[in-house]
Amino acid sequence: MKLLSLLISMVLGVAVLLVFIRPWGALNSISEKSAQSVPAVPAGSSSGDKPASHPEPTAAPAKPVEMPPATASPPDTSPPSEDQQKKLLLAREQAEAERHAALHEKEHVVAPRPSKTKRYFRVKVRNAGTLEVRLARSKTALISLEGIETHDADEMCEKKGSTKWPCGAKARRALIALIRGRAVVCALPPAGESDAFTARCGVGGEDLSTWLVRQGWATPKAHAAPALGEALAAAKNDRLGLWADE
Repeated sequence: MKLLSLLISMVLGVAVLLVFIRPWGALNSISEKSAQSVPAVPAGSSSGDKPASHPEPTAAPAKPVEMPPATASPPDTSPPSEDQQKKLLLAREQAEAERHAALHEKEHVVAPRPSKTKRYFRVKVRNAGTLEVRLARSKTALISLEGIETHDADEMCEKKGSTKWPCGAKARRALIALIRGRAVVCALPPAGESDAFTARCGVGGEDLSTWLVRQGWATPKAHAAPALGEALAAAKNDRLGLWADE
């Protein structure tokens, strides 16, 4: 009887023990699952800090779309119109005519010949603007100095106060003194020598026409060289020759 009661007591104790052990195991299982679901806090952060937010992934830059290379438009192979053909023909004809004209002009252009010069000896002075020179076969010619007007050798000029003086003779003597028996070099006209012709002459590199105007013994003709006009202004300013009493 005692043994039976002891067995009953042991069975009851085991049953009670099983009742208490099973809820405790379920509680431990729930605690482990809860710990796994909580996110881990980074090291160095306190328990009160908020969990660091993870940066959102940025989208990769879009790759530029490569455009296909532009293809050159095919050349226009269509035949020219009738108007275009006429214009091309006229342009070619005009260019050909201009080319022929240039060639023709080039063939017929003659370079100007340099003026021939001749040296004359034993020159006689007829007056301040006229020289007498000896040609071949004992012939003589009269050379008028180019670009000037002079007085005849026997001409008289009138000064202020109605006083006359031999301006022509003085001008002639001045030119004779300049030449002094030296050779006179003259540029011949295109037609060459004749019994009487006009030429530009000089002595020792001194142009006779310019010298006579500068000394006051001649005046430039109309449309004469600018150098003669400058010589006249200088002679008047210095009151030489004909301008002595001006």
